[in-house]
Amino acid sequence: MSARSRTRSGASSGKGSGLSKWIAPAVTVLAFAGFTVFLVLRLQEGFERRAGEWFGAADEVPVEPEEVVSMEVEFSRFDEHGRLVLEGRAEQALGRSDGQQRFLEVEVRLVGVFADGDAVVAADELLLDPQTEAVEFIGNALLRVEGLELSGPHLYFRRAPDRLWSRDPVQFQSDDFVGIAASMQFEIVAGDVSLQGVVALPAAGGGFAVIAERVRFDGNTSDTSLFGDVEIASDELTLFSEESVIARRDLERNRMRSIEAGFGTELVFLDPPGEAGDVRVDEAVEERLVLRGDKLEIDLEEGRIPRRIRVEENPLLRRGAGVELRGDAAMFALDSEGTPERLSMTGEVRSRLPGGPGRQYLVSVESAGLAVEFDPSGNITEASFQGQVEARHGRASATADNARWDGVDTLVLEGNPRLVDSSLVELESGDLRLVIGAPSRIEAAAAVTARFLPARLDWLPGEFEGVVLTGESAVLEAGSGQGVFTGAVRLLFGKNRLLSDEVSVDAEGRTLEATGQVVTSLELEIPAPDAEAGAGVDAEAGLPDADALPAEAEPGAARSVVVGAGDPAAAGASPASPFVFTARAERFRYDANASRLSYGGSPELERQGPSGEPSRLVAGKIEAELTPTGSLGALRGVQGARFERGDNLVRGFRIRYEPGADILLAWGAPAVVQVDGRTSEGGLLELALADNRTKIHPTRVRRAITRARITRREEPSRR
Repeated sequence: MSARSRTRSGASSGKGSGLSKWIAPAVTVLAFAGFTVFLVLRLQEGFERRAGEWFGAADEVPVEPEEVVSMEVEFSRFDEHGRLVLEGRAEQALGRSDGQQRFLEVEVRLVGVFADGDAVVAADELLLDPQTEAVEFIGNALLRVEGLELSGPHLYFRRAPDRLWSRDPVQFQSDDFVGIAASMQFEIVAGDVSLQGVVALPAAGGGFAVIAERVRFDGNTSDTSLFGDVEIASDELTLFSEESVIARRDLERNRMRSIEAGFGTELVFLDPPGEAGDVRVDEAVEERLVLRGDKLEIDLEEGRIPRRIRVEENPLLRRGAGVELRGDAAMFALDSEGTPERLSMTGEVRSRLPGGPGRQYLVSVESAGLAVEFDPSGNITEASFQGQVEARHGRASATADNARWDGVDTLVLEGNPRLVDSSLVELESGDLRLVIGAPSRIEAAAAVTARFLPARLDWLPGEFEGVVLTGESAVLEAGSGQGVFTGAVRLLFGKNRLLSDEVSVDAEGRTLEATGQVVTSLELEIPAPDAEAGAGVDAEAGLPDADALPAEAEPGAARSVVVGAGDPAAAGASPASPFVFTARAERFRYDANASRLSYGGSPELERQGPSGEPSRLVAGKIEAELTPTGSLGALRGVQGARFERGDNLVRGFRIRYEPGADILLAWGAPAVVQVDGRTSEGGLLELALADNRTKIHPTRVRRAITRARITRREEPSRR
């Protein structure tokens, strides 16, 4: 073997011996690690098993040893008088080491404890403590009394006083309601069942749903009392009450006969099916009828349909923001479907009703009684007010024995009606109506008497203290001071009067108009005589007729001519008495702002002079001007005027009378004056009535002429 071979062999042998040295320790370490892991796992498994045993043992409740005492057990109990008060049965009776007794599938009958009937309690189990006589019914506990069933998970019984109760929610069912309550208590001796926190639905169709803080079933009367914030709802109405509500039962018919409610009760009448139409829900709710009262009773038909509602204290019916009816007592009648039909109120009735366009105007009425008719939608179709009626609308107020409202816009006052419109007048008539609208109006018929308020017609001519008007009918615009009176109208103010077929008054415009067979009798003061008697002539210079201009106004014209030998001192004298005249016409108008009276339709004016001889002025139109103090300034006839007094005659296109100077001025083409047998013609003539003196005012276009009547001498008779 070569040295190189040995060398390699020695090297390989040395390397192998080094690796073998590490294998044994590694195997040993691995084996130890594996044993360690195995041991840890085993210890952990043992610990978990023991821990489970420990904790499992801690969660377990020791089971009390029980033994079957008897099967199909029956038991009973008597009071100190030997009367049977309790009897029961159970499938099994079990005894326990702690002295308590347990019964399975138990049923207990409490004898004569509810409406002289029995109450039955059943449950899966009954747990009895003989020491305290405390009883617990466990599992499907059920209490049945006459007309009422209650069920829940637990029921408890205690002695002195004897009562059953549950603090758990219970379900209940009566002849009228099915619902749930937060808790229950049954006073056995009193025979009362009380439920707390009740929510219930009707037991049959068409009944009432109930929400109440507490409900009590009276064992003696079978009535149901509800307390707290009570809500009762049906298809016809919803009732809210702040105090107690009692559902009275008819024991013979075994159904509810009425519902009675106390303070703060509110009834909301629901809309009939299909009545809401396209109206929004919130608007429909706002427009529902609401009846409030402090002592209310609802009579039911067939135990479920409200037919009659009585409110003995403070009834209030409202609908929306308009209708409001108040009184001392009320009776509400409903139809066979529970829809409002008629309402009657008594006592001090106060009503507020909407009317007119959009039902946006209100009329208020106070009366001793009220009867209201409704349509199926709850709208008022008619309201009748009886006794001591007082109505108000805007500036109008009225009184009457009775009144009727048509449900739309008209209040008819009957029996001594009287209305005051503070803008104009006091009205009395056999038939008086207040019509609500825009604007509202007052209609009167059958012997109308109007007394105008002193401050409203103080602008009429003459001296007077009051204004009275009578007629057959009248229509006034309420609050505006405007009115129209028709049918044999007679207007009196002081010594003045006006007769006509129709008279219109506008107090704001200060005008009075009459049409149809107008007759006026006026007494007006006459102003003091004017020193310049001819001054009135210049006032007419503005007339449109060129030939009517006075000669004095034209340069170079001839001077006036005076005809007739009168007393010069009497020419300017004024009559001593006031100017009293009567006028007949088809039309009459007085405008206080213009201080003018005017007559149209071939008027005729007549005056009885101081001498007793009548004077008459006829024209197509007659006007009278008044001074600021209300005295007569001038009378003027136009359109073919004619003045007559005895045999004297004045004709012209226009005639003017100056009462201060007591003269007549006549314009014409020509104007004619016939007086004392003389006839004068000219463009402008002037006649002094005091002495029949005629003054002629020539014009450029017409020459004045005077003709005197020639008196023939009587010839001696021939024989």
